[in-house]
This record gives sequence, structure tokens and C-alpha cells, in this order.
Amino acid sequence: MNTIYCDVLVIGGGAAGSRAALEAKQASPELDVLVVVDSGYDTGGSTNMIASEALGINAPFNYEGDGDSVDIYEQDTVTTGGGLANPELCRIIAEESSARVQELMDLGLEFTQRDGHIEQQKLSGCTKARSLTCYGSTGRAMTGVMKRKAQALGVQIAENLKITRLHHNEQGVVCGAFGTKNGQAVFVSAKAVVLATGGASAMFSFHVASPTQTGDGWAMAYDAGCQFVNMESFQCGPAVVKPGFTFIIHSHMWRLLPKLTNASGEVFLPRYCKDGVTAETALDLKAMSYPFSVRTDAKYVDIAIFDEIRKGNGTKNGGVYFDVTHVPKDVLLEKAPVTYETLLKAGIDIAVEPLELGIGVQNFNGGILIDKDGFTGVEGLWAAGEITGGVHGSDRPGGNNLTDTQVFGYRAGRAAAAYAATHPRTGEERASEILETEPDEAELAIIRESERLYYQYMTVIRSQEGLEKVLAFIEAQEKTAKSSQLKNRLTVGRLMAQALLARKESRGTHYREDYPATEEAWRRRIVLQKGADGLPVEV
Repeated sequence: MNTIYCDVLVIGGGAAGSRAALEAKQASPELDVLVVVDSGYDTGGSTNMIASEALGINAPFNYEGDGDSVDIYEQDTVTTGGGLANPELCRIIAEESSARVQELMDLGLEFTQRDGHIEQQKLSGCTKARSLTCYGSTGRAMTGVMKRKAQALGVQIAENLKITRLHHNEQGVVCGAFGTKNGQAVFVSAKAVVLATGGASAMFSFHVASPTQTGDGWAMAYDAGCQFVNMESFQCGPAVVKPGFTFIIHSHMWRLLPKLTNASGEVFLPRYCKDGVTAETALDLKAMSYPFSVRTDAKYVDIAIFDEIRKGNGTKNGGVYFDVTHVPKDVLLEKAPVTYETLLKAGIDIAVEPLELGIGVQNFNGGILIDKDGFTGVEGLWAAGEITGGVHGSDRPGGNNLTDTQVFGYRAGRAAAAYAATHPRTGEERASEILETEPDEAELAIIRESERLYYQYMTVIRSQEGLEKVLAFIEAQEKTAKSSQLKNRLTVGRLMAQALLARKESRGTHYREDYPATEEAWRRRIVLQKGADGLPVEV
């Protein structure tokens, strides 16, 4: 087995991992800092994807002069979180966001400008214009400037190395990780580890994330003893199913009042709107509520699309028709230029023909429970970015996810470096070769079935009946699962399903068809951890 030595190991090279590695090296230049990614550094992870008109990062610079401030930003985050976010973390992200974003600009990141100043946009859940963008490539631009700086300082990068398990010494201190590269077992010995592997969107049959986002980081953290919070809160939203590429439909496209029809040509949205809400109102509200959330009446759009598809009324590609051919081409180019041009290159001219869309899994608000410095509660292990939970609640303001990567990537990287600088290397004597079993055809079929079931019962519309079907499937497959790929998907699927089943109400991105009301008694966080029998228990 090949062995790699480092002081600080960062698993994941997106915005959070890049920031953690950069800060660890800047805080302690004498340390060997290694970033491990399971694909290419420039292509892996969701941060590097260009999948929308614009991808924002929030900071209360008040460039638009609308009175934004740290206090307002904090309150927006707390309010949008539906009472499930950690107030301390909400204050930190509000206070430190501008400094972290300014540092990106100092590294050379150039945000879009208007009227001689950096443009800030108001996104869902924000009461002020707070989001800065590089159009759809914001995440890629961020990792690019951080990567160049980190490598210049001596941070090492190991590409195409898939980490499958954390390693700990006899005292339970995390001190490395096991993985595979080109079919060969690899052990990485480290004094401190930062998990920044993102979420688990690719565990679902339709998603808008990198195919590497399969929840392996969560499974490793679960086995290591980490606690998890708000695992029932994750985001889904309208995305293109034809042409077949990853792209979401949001913002101005909904203000154009698209015509939504099913495979039979029926305009179906009016049938789903309730309590006096019109289809036109729901569509207009959707412009400021991309991810599905019960916070606004835009919820009827997502529920309608998802329900039509699950009832078999969708197209052969698994979507519904989204038609804006009533809108002049020049208006489309003015309001949504990136969307129009991207779709045109893919073969769809939305000025003259409808596209097909469904509801894809996008982003996770819950995850590993961390403190203000990204510490997981397991000695030797920190986490940052989408893999973590706490700063986001049942929902989050648009643009907060990238800010989270920078504020807590910064803190986690520096905390891990401080630990590594004062602790010796341990646990190497317990390292043994891990013979990774690749899934065979039978297990690949089980994985595909899990993706279908998770999508059908754990995304937009949830119910006790559906969740119990998921758990029954998991219990049946756990008995014979051999590969880490399948084991990890079953572990994380169980963790999610149990959280979804436990919250008997609807709040934010969590909609229980059998418990549609938001209840004050449920204004509390669900925290789960591996129990003595290996199953999740609430703590």
C-alpha cells in the first residue's frame, strides 16, 4: 500500500476545501498541507460547475446603497433558516463575509460591475441586494484564484484519489484516511483532517451537481462518530431534463410567466394552487424562490411539476414542458442572456420551442454538526462547506452557500493548522491495507434503484408511507452490501430518511404531505449520531 505523509489533509478541492488549505498554509507555512480530490482539481465538485444564469456569494458591502448591514444580513439568515440555524454561526457569517470576499478580490477575483461599481443582486431570502457574481462561473473563478495562491505557497494537490474511510488511532483521534488511486490502495497519514467533500446530490436520480457528490464524506464522518443536524433540509428546484445537461432555471425566467404543460398538453399549475393563490402569482414568486420551500407560495410550482411527473403525466424524458415562446427574443437576451445562449448551444432555441424541465436535487442545508471553528467534535477532524450543518436551517438565503465555504473554510483551515502544529503524528502503527471492493453489476443495479427511490420519496413530496419504503429497501440491502460505494449510499440514505421521518411538520425545504402545516413545537433541530447498534439515534 502506498503511503503519503502530510500535516494537514484537506479532503475535497471545491470552494471550502480550497479555502481551508490556503488558510492552513498561510497560518503555518512550515506545515505540509495536502488537498485530495477524487477527480481533477479544476473540474471536480459542484463549485466548479456552471449550471445557472448566475451563482452568487453574499457579503453586506452595500454597493447598491440600499442600507444593507451586518445586522440585517444576520437577521435574514436567522429568519430564512426557520429557527433551525445556529445563531452564533449566523452572526459569524454576517460579520466575516465581507473580509473573506474582499480577500478573494485581492487575489484577483473580478465580480460583475454596473454603473461603475460592483453589482450586488437581491436573491431569495435576502431583504437587501447582497450577492456578488461572476455570472454562472463564480464558484469556478473562486477556486481558481485560491488554487493559484495555495500552490504558490507550497500546498500540494493529489488528484484522482478517492478517499473511502477515515483513520483513527487507539484513542479515537482522526489521523489520516484510506483511499484508492488507479486501483491501488493508498494511506494518507496526517496530524489533522478537514472534510470538504460537499453534499450528496448524486445519490438521487435527477440532480444538478457533480457526479462525485455521493455522500462519501458524510458516511466517513458518521462512522467516525460525528453528529449530524438538519439532515431533512435540502434543496430541490427546476432544472433542464432536455437537452441533457446540468442547468437550472431560475430568476427572471419565471417572471416571463412560462406556460407549463404536461405530456398531454394540459396546463396543470392552476389545479395545484390553493388558498386563493393564482398560477400567475406562484410563477412570479418563483423568480425569488429558486429552491422549493414552503416559506412562499412559489411552492405550488415545484409541487405541481414534481407531482405531474411522479403520476406519469411527464414527458418521455421525465419532465414537463416549459414554454416562453410568447416572449420576444430580444427580451430573453436582455433578461436571461446566459440561459438563452447556453440552451441555444445545446440545441434548444427557447424563443421558438419549449424546453423540458423537472425538479433536481441541488444543495444541502444540513450536515455534520460543527462549532464556530469547523470542529466536528471528533478530535483531529474539522469540516467546512456543504458537508456541514448549523449555519443554514430549514432554508437559507440564496448566495449564502458560497459565503459559508469562505467563512468556515477559513476558520476550519486555521484551526486544523493550529492543532497539527502542536500535536505529534500518531496512529500509523494501526494502518492496514484496505482492499476496496468495486460494485459488481448486481450492486450497480441496487445503486440505481436507490437513486430512484431516494428521488421519488425523499425530495419534494415526503410522507411516512414513502419514507418507510426507503428504510425497508435500505434494511434489505445492508445485509449483503460489500462495496464502499453501496454501503455509503445506504448509510447516508438511512440518515436522511430517519431525519425526514422524525420531523412531523413542514418547514422550509422540508414538505411532509401528511403533515403540511408548520408547527411551533417543531422549532427545534434534529441531531442524529451513530448508536451502539450502528443505527442513527437522536441526541
